[in-house]
Amino acid sequence: MTKVTYNNRNAVFFNSLKKSVDRYFEQSGLKKTGNFRLYIKSVIFILTALALYATLLFVKLPLLAGVGASVLLGLVSAFIGFNVMHDANHSSYSSKKWVNNTLGLTLNALGGNSFIWKQKHNIIHHTYTNIDGIDDDIAKSPFIRMCSSQRWVAAHRVQHLYTPLLYAFSSVIWVLYQDFEKYYKRKICNTALTKMKTADHILFWSSKVLYILFYLVIPIMIVGWKLWLLYFICMHIGLGFTLSIVFQLAHVVEDTVFEFAEGDEKQLENEWAVHQVKTTSNFAANNKILSWFVGGLNYQIEHHLFPRISHVHYPAISRFVKEECQAFQLPYNSIPTMNAAIASHFRFIKSMGQKPSLL
Repeated sequence: MTKVTYNNRNAVFFNSLKKSVDRYFEQSGLKKTGNFRLYIKSVIFILTALALYATLLFVKLPLLAGVGASVLLGLVSAFIGFNVMHDANHSSYSSKKWVNNTLGLTLNALGGNSFIWKQKHNIIHHTYTNIDGIDDDIAKSPFIRMCSSQRWVAAHRVQHLYTPLLYAFSSVIWVLYQDFEKYYKRKICNTALTKMKTADHILFWSSKVLYILFYLVIPIMIVGWKLWLLYFICMHIGLGFTLSIVFQLAHVVEDTVFEFAEGDEKQLENEWAVHQVKTTSNFAANNKILSWFVGGLNYQIEHHLFPRISHVHYPAISRFVKEECQAFQLPYNSIPTMNAAIASHFRFIKSMGQKPSLL
């Protein structure tokens, strides 16, 4: 892996911003972790998911209703990921470590693995955002070209047309293939995976077995394999598409910056925090309903600058981020609506699908 470093010797932007944000919490007397607003919606989402799961197994529904309930279960699972798992695995859900560790396992309950996710997301993605060759979220793929440094193939001409289908099946690929690939290869993209302890191995395999038991074996025994397959696919369409769209709108849109790492060493001219601002975008920041469902991930700039602060505080601290960005003449990428952000994403994906011109 190329060693990438930032020019943090004079990190004046983040130092100034951090002082403003710390002052806000000191004066307000608030903790930086979650509060009752987060706890209430956590209960709502988890109980809703359990109710939908039980309904699909034990209530004879009309086919269309069963399909709708399956897609809804996928959506609610994504909301659990955005609101509960995401904060917990960033240690921002609670000031208590055991609470964060326990609720971080909601990812395992959804089929993923919290250990691998923390490596992939917290360490690699948050440190090397939008750096091709390191950030696994934009890893080279024969199917999607997400930045100009990646190799172009003819199929990319129509990637804006088939990308939604790939998004729809992304979560089932993640759960049943990508986790195992990273586990056996012991690396994420080009970065070595941190050595797993015995407990981590046990948790990886036990949670995967339980996922197969509760999402495959038991449903097939109760509703039959045909109905199970339909519901399972519909659930993952709801889950995968929702996860993909929300995360793609944060970094893979028209105004965000990409870097490319090659060779033995690369130093970026900016400090880490400036890089985060330039490679990230907010969307629909004034939409409180959307923000409630997506766990504040529409405030992605604030999240990347302060991942250890719970998302319930992002609207309040966003004004400090805006002010500091303006003071340091930095862009503050914020797309006003989700529809506009989706349009920007697919325009960008379409542009990346065009054959690069030869200079």
